[in-house]
Amino acid sequence: MMDGLEARARIAGEQAVTRAASRLAEAAREALPGISVEADSARVVISGRGLARRMLRDPAFRWLGGLLR
Repeated sequence: MMDGLEARARIAGEQAVTRAASRLAEAAREALPGISVEADSARVVISGRGLARRMLRDPAFRWLGGLLR
């Protein structure tokens, strides 16, 4: 009985992570023009030219978690 409950909880957690990564990627695409954003199942990859400089200038890069609100 507990094995089934644990399996369902694990699946629900994995799905929540995937949804959060997708939401973050979509929000980042809108908030950060001129960059490439890709979402895997559990991570978001941001790439583009001049990201180090933009990270220093643009607070949206420093607070990516705030885009999930």
